[in-house]
Amino acid sequence: MALYLVLHSPNDDERADVLQPTRLLDMARDAEQGTSRPRWISTFSPDLHDDRIFSLWEAAEGDDVLAALERYGFLNNMSAQPIRVQQWGPADVLATDHQARE
Repeated sequence: MALYLVLHSPNDDERADVLQPTRLLDMARDAEQGTSRPRWISTFSPDLHDDRIFSLWEAAEGDDVLAALERYGFLNNMSAQPIRVQQWGPADVLATDHQARE
């Protein structure tokens, strides 16, 4: 499975119709039980002046994430852009053979 960082941005349209609420609790339960594919890992919220949010998912394809967001009601008022990412940090850099290049 690959990791996907998803940028969620509020839709600009002000729709007058009443929308179903998101199924956040169901999505959290499914993620914790390990029964959902793709799997929601976590969400990050910027400061109070930024309405965007970022979520991290484990999925085979970005379209799988979009389908899950649709199923749980998260595309009603926000757009989502999944971006495939690889997670790495200082330990990964130090584990590579950089001395051969120096």
